Amino acid sequence: MRRAPAWALPALILAVLASPLACEKEIHRAARRAFQDILAANLPPEQQAAALEELVRAYPEPKTNPNLVRAFGMLADYHARAGHPDIAASWYERAVRVNPDDPDLLNSLGYHYARNRMNLDRAVSVLESAVRLAEARRYPARRQGFIKDSLGWAYRMRGDLPLAVALLEEASRLAPGVTVIQEHLAEAYHAIGERDRAAAAFLDLYLKGRGTSRTLRETLRALGREGGRVYARDLDRRIDSGLRGLVEADRIATEAGGAALVQLQGADGQRLFGSLYRPRDSTGRGAVAATATTGGVLLLHPLGSSRAVCAASAAAVASEGLWALAIDLRGHGASVSEALPDPHAFGIRLPDNLDAAGWDVRAGLAFLARQPGVGAHRLGIVGAGLGALLAARAVSPDDDAVPRPAALVLLSPWGPADAYREPLSHLPAESLFLVAGSEEGSPLATLRDLASPVTSGAPRSMVVEGPGAQFDLAGTSPGLPAAVASFLKSRLAGPAREAGASGHR
Repeated sequence: MRRAPAWALPALILAVLASPLACEKEIHRAARRAFQDILAANLPPEQQAAALEELVRAYPEPKTNPNLVRAFGMLADYHARAGHPDIAASWYERAVRVNPDDPDLLNSLGYHYARNRMNLDRAVSVLESAVRLAEARRYPARRQGFIKDSLGWAYRMRGDLPLAVALLEEASRLAPGVTVIQEHLAEAYHAIGERDRAAAAFLDLYLKGRGTSRTLRETLRALGREGGRVYARDLDRRIDSGLRGLVEADRIATEAGGAALVQLQGADGQRLFGSLYRPRDSTGRGAVAATATTGGVLLLHPLGSSRAVCAASAAAVASEGLWALAIDLRGHGASVSEALPDPHAFGIRLPDNLDAAGWDVRAGLAFLARQPGVGAHRLGIVGAGLGALLAARAVSPDDDAVPRPAALVLLSPWGPADAYREPLSHLPAESLFLVAGSEEGSPLATLRDLASPVTSGAPRSMVVEGPGAQFDLAGTSPGLPAAVASFLKSRLAGPAREAGASGHR
């Protein structure tokens, strides 16, 4: 979207003020329009803040500016993120003066003070009011839990430790599993001298993140040192036991879904977890003989997901007599680390992590190639979203020694068609199956571009009518997993075939 010049919005406001306004209703409309123009302009944060300040100077009355409180809140948030807590506090205070009985506004102001160790008496006062108002208005339990967490943290910062622990325990009950509340409670336990309870809470947080937080690990080690050598050794044993328990729980859940938990390693040492489905006969009741000639299929989930979403498609592939391996890409599911603890971290440096995830794909293909009856020329990939792009890239890896797929199924391909053209030029058109939902927008456009006939013919394509995307398209089209599996069987099973036959390599 084209960005408006920085001068445009103040000029617009002055022009509106200069025109004769007949009544408050016209001022109300003008203020609303000016606020909407600021949002629509998609300005950089500092320019948006300047435009908002101009807005609240031009329309300072809440009865004629319906977005005054929202503008105050946006200015407060901007200055808080910019490292100006005093200025942020002044904007929060202005918002509260306009609407002093809003529990959420009071919560924002009080927590801002508590988080920055500022004006703690004021923080406690406004947060106590927020709690009373939220209870009187019968806010949902989880919402009340967040407000009581803020009050508990304000007590903690002010040194009222028994009150802090009581409020934070209640907040944890009202909003279970919220990381920031658990962190506050653990720190309050530590502050009041409850080392064992603090250690248990911090350990729970550490395991919740699958042992990827260096900060929590150091906190646990510090608690161990406080308790002495014996206590430290016991805490280390509890940490190790908890981490082993995560893998065991994953194994049990994977086997309950009809697969085996496997561990792989990328070329850079990244540990990867996957679900391996053995080939079965068409009835799904018996395993195919280990000596039978068959193929192997790697399933790649979208960004922000995990191998769990591939389960139905993987089972359908296995029922066609093919090996199926669904992996958690690095930074996802169980394949996390201190460097990449979650999908958000993966997305922050997306280009670099996409390249590194290519090693995950290679590890998965190499693993499948070692299974009985498969071999390096009987491999396929089903990729969804970002996994579709990784699947396409695997067709032409830099290293000729790396196994390459002989067939691809791309579900809701992520990114423009140009990102796929070069790698897919190395694959025969009949070895490609493209799928997207009719309501998907960009993935559907990519499918249509890639489905255009080329010299070697046109790939198979399918548009699923209705909502859904990626592996969830099976919810709209229940027969999709079977169609995908049947396509892959036709390309991978039977007589041995060289990947990229027909002169495409």
